[in-house]
Amino acid sequence: MKKWPLFACLLFVAAVLLFLVQRTPHAQSTLAHIPDKMVALTFDDGPDPRFTPAILQMLKERHLTGTFFLIGEHVLQHPDLTREIVKNGHQVANHSFTHPHLEDLKRDEVYKELSETDTALLTVLGPGTPTPHYFRPPRGEVSSAITDTVEEMNKEMVLWNVCVENHSTKTPEEVRQRVMKLIDERNGGILLAHDGELDRTLTVQSLPLILDDLQRKGYQIVPLDVYLQAQRKMEGQ
Repeated sequence: MKKWPLFACLLFVAAVLLFLVQRTPHAQSTLAHIPDKMVALTFDDGPDPRFTPAILQMLKERHLTGTFFLIGEHVLQHPDLTREIVKNGHQVANHSFTHPHLEDLKRDEVYKELSETDTALLTVLGPGTPTPHYFRPPRGEVSSAITDTVEEMNKEMVLWNVCVENHSTKTPEEVRQRVMKLIDERNGGILLAHDGELDRTLTVQSLPLILDDLQRKGYQIVPLDVYLQAQRKMEGQ
């Protein structure tokens, strides 16, 4: 009789942990293999005329390319800026249409969010535009409805290893130090920054410091495709 409460508690804890892993996996847990000294730049929540142009300019000055995970309704609101992203040689990807809590939606609602974003990009970028292959769920939240829909639509879900934004950092120098510490600990990774929705002034101020540090330390800043190919090679896929 004394063992049963302990067993029951352990069973309950295991069930809770399994639920949390399935529902809200951390980006790091799905990106365990990091190609040596390699970084991919990704940007969420745009396009936004307040911040996206500044990020495009700093990437252009450094001859760097990134992947922009765009919100569908923002694409329709700012078609010229969407086209400017592509014109500058960057990749565009799907980040849902309205940036909802996608993990709370049913499968048909998830499909609607993703398909409307694909349609928005096709409408703005014109006929012949490839359907975005990469998808990132808002806030990195995942559910079975999301994973099933992504598979059904033949997309690939991409999370991240290091996020630029963090409530603990208040100045560009603090952001730089924190981000570079994490990148150095992992020896690379998929870097996430945001160029829309909220006030991203601190991000815009911090990114040049981070990008210059990465280049100075000899990190290869590569397109997402190149990064993921290297990652699959490491995993033996």
